[in-house]
Amino acid sequence: MKKVLTSIFAAAFLLLGTQAQAQLVPGAGYLHAIENTKNIQNNKADPVENMNGFYLGASYNIPIAGILGFAPGFYVDFLFQSVNNTDGASIHGVIISGTSSSNYTEVALNMPLNLTLKYDFSSNGSIFAFVGPVFQLGVMARSTYHGAVQIGPIHYSDGETFNHYDKEKGDTKPFNIFVGGGVGVQVGDIQFMAGYDYGVLNIDRVDGYYTGRQQIKAGINFSF
Repeated sequence: MKKVLTSIFAAAFLLLGTQAQAQLVPGAGYLHAIENTKNIQNNKADPVENMNGFYLGASYNIPIAGILGFAPGFYVDFLFQSVNNTDGASIHGVIISGTSSSNYTEVALNMPLNLTLKYDFSSNGSIFAFVGPVFQLGVMARSTYHGAVQIGPIHYSDGETFNHYDKEKGDTKPFNIFVGGGVGVQVGDIQFMAGYDYGVLNIDRVDGYYTGRQQIKAGINFSF
């Protein structure tokens, strides 16, 4: 997997110098992630998880022919969630004892490789669409507990953290691939865009469970 990602990064950045009209497009915006977890054996679904946050980064728009272009990019996602853990609730079928709250923080690196279509409707305005894979690598995913809670045999005291990416005890895989796309409008050097990403991999480490993720984003880009 590392060799594949290295090859993708190398190919993308070699393309940066192939077009004199290529444009650097930094941007930032709102990010909403939705996670759906189910027990594969009985097809029973856990409650849907919703996380909010933001992203920032840049893409490099490279014209290919006519309205068609290629836009590799690099973005960093920041997601947050606050949850009240109630006595008797469950996570992956494991009963929670005690009442507490937890704050979840996630940081992930993203590399979209989009094909773009752009149509100029005036000398100062255009509409565009993009579609392509997004490769994601999680850097950090941690829950910090407030109060006292016991999840199965594990007891968490106030201020303790749980690393979801831990190779032995964690419950989440850090790597994912999305199929993404979106649309936008550009006025002058400013772009307004909205997009949707659908995760194609199971990011759940727990045997017998499948967790899929979807992401909705909306932001502003600046085309130089």
